[in-house]
Amino acid sequence: MDTGILYNTFICFFIGIISLIVFFLLQENRKERKVEYSEGLDYFSLFLGLLWLFVGLRTLFVWLNLLSLDVLTFQWISGPLTYLHLTPLFFYFGWSFFQGTKWRSLFNGFFSVIILLVVFTFFMSGFEVGEVTYWGTDHTPNPLTNKLFSYFLFAPIFILMIVEFIRRLRNWMRSKDFKERQLLWFTVGFLIYAITGILDALGAVRGWLILLVRIGIMLAPLIFYLSATFGAEKE
Repeated sequence: MDTGILYNTFICFFIGIISLIVFFLLQENRKERKVEYSEGLDYFSLFLGLLWLFVGLRTLFVWLNLLSLDVLTFQWISGPLTYLHLTPLFFYFGWSFFQGTKWRSLFNGFFSVIILLVVFTFFMSGFEVGEVTYWGTDHTPNPLTNKLFSYFLFAPIFILMIVEFIRRLRNWMRSKDFKERQLLWFTVGFLIYAITGILDALGAVRGWLILLVRIGIMLAPLIFYLSATFGAEKE
């Protein structure tokens, strides 16, 4: 099989492992010191790690010419996780925008239902199996799932990221507060993940740039950890 698939497998596994390590480090950080930001950040790293581990696993199946296992892994694990892994991210923004109000519960509940609806359409309407290329396979969810995901999940979360970035940047520039700087960099990590995710999902990059984009995805959990811990001992 093509060696590009093996390179891709390694990068996906590496993203997954780094994200899981960051999750455990963030959890340990909570035990060692007072942490005021949402635990949605921690669990987003966890879900991110699980997603990319299974993307790596199914890509490895392609390299081993076990194409039926690649399809099964996408159908039952990595495909649904593409949508489910956003749940902690919405909970993070629910905490950030609606702390201590009933709107937070409504916000979290609304997007949880949307995510479950998207997963339901994915299971019910299926996906188109992609052809094997030098880098692996790229399966395409059905049009209904894609539209629901694009308009009701990705578009809202990307807008929230931009608003959050502007809001935290202004707060930090005004106060120079450590916590505002911390929250600002969390949002930078989210934006990097979203932008690299767009490039990866749309197939906007080709050849070796695919690996560079996926390495860029790995920056997000690293930024989370550095933002959570760098300078925290001074607080």
